[in-house]
Amino acid sequence: MIKKLCVLIFVFINILNADVLHNKIINLIGQNDYNRNKNIINVLFNDRNKFFLGGELKVVAVLEELKNNGLLKLNFNDPKDFILEFEIVDKSINGIYVVNSVLNKLGYYYYFTQNVQKDSTQNLLKWDIILNTEYIVDPVLLSNEFSKNQVKIVDVTKKEHNIWTYRLDMKVSRVPDTIKVSTNEKISLQKPLKPYMIEIGDAKELNVTSKRLDNWFPYIIFFDEMLRPLYIISKNERYSGLKSAIPDGTKYIQIGDLYNLVNIKRGLTLVIKG
Repeated sequence: MIKKLCVLIFVFINILNADVLHNKIINLIGQNDYNRNKNIINVLFNDRNKFFLGGELKVVAVLEELKNNGLLKLNFNDPKDFILEFEIVDKSINGIYVVNSVLNKLGYYYYFTQNVQKDSTQNLLKWDIILNTEYIVDPVLLSNEFSKNQVKIVDVTKKEHNIWTYRLDMKVSRVPDTIKVSTNEKISLQKPLKPYMIEIGDAKELNVTSKRLDNWFPYIIFFDEMLRPLYIISKNERYSGLKSAIPDGTKYIQIGDLYNLVNIKRGLTLVIKG
């Protein structure tokens, strides 16, 4: 009796998983394409264990399988507005910074914010952006870039062909492209493509020196571990070097130029002192 019950439970779970899996496939490629390619989809997704972990659907694995087999349409007939909706679960406020850095990595710099909402009761940040493009932002490349920063992809949903929603868990994410600097370590920074983001430990003083032929107008922001700004240094005159006390609780220091990064095109030298 118990053996039969276990078999029934196993069959029931498989049926539920099949429904969840195929409903997600239909959502991502559309009912018509699903019906047209149903036979090959059944073959590709026959081993359901590849697409579930601990009972949860691995949506990135589903996206990869669809893309690798030419079933994921990522183009428009003409350039049009494409909307990315991000639902970010995060106890801190660095979600937008992380998403922006990931988009920049993929070459997306120009977009407009349509909506920003913060729900503190659920630690949920909603951020919607619009970009005009001929192609949908590749969900596989985007998901892989998020994973590099320890961002968990909870779900990806296609609301319409030009509206995609990503639910992201950033509770253990890290700030992208940070440069870790140890106390009393001297480091030479190369030509910046964007402001430097320095990660430090317990330190008391920041010492920055510019190159002789550059014209540095310091713009420095000290952040805590949740990327809340603690103190800002902004100078509208040229400096060859700058020393500053580091505010208590500082975890990250962003260093740039008030006007243009070309002013520090030869890089900077810095020392974090304890």
